[in-house]
Amino acid sequence: MAKAKILIVDDDPGILVMLRLMLRLEGYEPLTCEDAGEVVNMVSQDKPDLVLLDAMMPQFDGLTVLSMLKAEDLPHRPPVILFTGNVDEGYINRALEAGARGVLIKPFVKEDLLDKIRGFLKTAGGK
Repeated sequence: MAKAKILIVDDDPGILVMLRLMLRLEGYEPLTCEDAGEVVNMVSQDKPDLVLLDAMMPQFDGLTVLSMLKAEDLPHRPPVILFTGNVDEGYINRALEAGARGVLIKPFVKEDLLDKIRGFLKTAGGK
C-alpha cells in the first residue's frame, strides 16, 4: 500500500522539520513548502492526499492560498487543514467557506493533528 502524501506549508523551518519528522514516524510521506505561492504548483505536480497549511505566512495568508486553490481547475483537490492561532469564530468560518476542510488551533496537541489527518485520509480513500 502506498504511503499517504501530506504537503506541509509553513514559513517556519522549525515547524516544517518537526512536522516532517512526526509524519514520517507515523508512516506518511511528508512534502514541505515554505513559499505559499508554490502551493498550487505542488498540489498539481505532487498530488498530495492532504495539505497542512499555516494561516499566517509572509507571501500569502492561508485564506488567500485556499482561494488560489479553489480558483484553479485542478483534477486533484486534496483536503486542507488550516493551522491558525486565531480563535475568532468568524475567522474559522471564513476559512471553512474558503475551502478548508478543517481548522486546527495553535498550539495544537500531536494526537489532535494525527486524529484529524487519519479522519480526512480515511474519508478521502483510506490510505
